[in-house]
Amino acid sequence: MYDRTKRLPYSERAARLTIAGLSFVGIADALYMLAYDEGLIDSLICPFFGQGCNIVGRSAHAKHFGVPNAAVGALGYAAMASLAIWSGEKLSTQRPIQSLGLSAISLGAFVTSVFLTWEQAAKVKAWCFWCLLSAALNLLILPLALLEGWRSARSFLRGL
Repeated sequence: MYDRTKRLPYSERAARLTIAGLSFVGIADALYMLAYDEGLIDSLICPFFGQGCNIVGRSAHAKHFGVPNAAVGALGYAAMASLAIWSGEKLSTQRPIQSLGLSAISLGAFVTSVFLTWEQAAKVKAWCFWCLLSAALNLLILPLALLEGWRSARSFLRGL
């Protein structure tokens, strides 16, 4: 007989698909910014902020430790999408490493977005639509990923 308790609830499946979808949008956003950083395109389309995207994208704050923020973002979004998809139809308690990894990366991405948004305002004194989009994506992913990680951690702690 089929054990219904092992079946992935619709809400958890929807959350994973949402995380993956938002992450794919984040990958596209980050690759667009990276193409500008690497000189593959001359100027960014910048809704609402005029030349703000170009100013932020060419600022000293577009890289940290010599690595473009956009490259780190693309890798982070790819990792989040991969972990959300890798969990597949398994319950978060059955794939705790993926769930906890997704939560950790999501939290790191959110904290990084807060810092980079602060840098735009305080240091660069310009706004980048694509950077703010990335921050919004990380804000949307965070509660979904943390909920999944919380389920795994709670189940693990109960087993102790």
